[in-house]
Amino acid sequence: MNRLTRGVNDFFFTPVPLGRVAAMRFLAGLFVWIEWWAYKPFIIQHRFLPEDLYQPLLIGRILPIPAPNYWIVTGTLVVVLASALPVMFGYRPRLFGWILFIAYFEWMLIYNSYGKVDHASFGFMVLLLVLCMMPEARWGDREHLSARVGWGFNLVQIAVVCTYFLSAWAKFRYGGLEWANSGVFTWAIIRRGTVFSDWLLEFPALLQFAQWGMIAFELLTPIVLIVYRWKKVQYAIVAFLYCFHIVVFAALTISFLPHLFAMACFLPLERIDPRALARKAKARLTGRKGDPPRDASESEPEPAGTA
Repeated sequence: MNRLTRGVNDFFFTPVPLGRVAAMRFLAGLFVWIEWWAYKPFIIQHRFLPEDLYQPLLIGRILPIPAPNYWIVTGTLVVVLASALPVMFGYRPRLFGWILFIAYFEWMLIYNSYGKVDHASFGFMVLLLVLCMMPEARWGDREHLSARVGWGFNLVQIAVVCTYFLSAWAKFRYGGLEWANSGVFTWAIIRRGTVFSDWLLEFPALLQFAQWGMIAFELLTPIVLIVYRWKKVQYAIVAFLYCFHIVVFAALTISFLPHLFAMACFLPLERIDPRALARKAKARLTGRKGDPPRDASESEPEPAGTA
């Protein structure tokens, strides 16, 4: 029992450098700005929809949240964007982090309450919540370690894995094994295919094999948590996950961008120090590092007696 307890504590409370917190706060705020402008710009258009179309999620039915209207949608977006900036740059990150989380929660409730519910934002929502409870941090800080930070990022990692694993469970729940033998991928390519995937329509057996492979892939994703002691293996799996999403986007133009931002918590982002990188870049541009070398004619005086 003691060994099991130690193993659980080792997994959940492995100390993580504070530099990773600063990097993830910047990425979280950056995505919020990317989302409203480039990733999901249509959410703001919900301010023009009639209230009759509003079908709130369960949490929206439990909490006394009013139906979206012009001012609620617009005001929510303003708060989301305004609070994301100080979070990005580490100014009062806890205070503005809570404001950002609450406003973004409402933003996602607005987005998912009109008949379509995405699961790509689950890990990102957990990330925003966890960042509210983390200490202040600075870029590149690898000296100060925190078990509290390790616990928080492990929760985000579990949420990322659940996004895959529960997706496979949903396929079995609603489609059973017939999902893997159906024409789901064929239909997806017909509807959203690109030059990189249209040729697959000529190979229906290959598409069915890919559907079985998708289920196996999603069920095996918890491995990335199990190998936490072997960081190189874990980084390789995370790199594979990123490549998987690149292929999916190239084939079907389906993007899991918030999920990819949340998945960055697996990576050693504490090694990134923008100030150090800026100093190195400046040194390269000026052609020097530190004090400039003295000219040879200045360092070696001319011998006496020469003409």
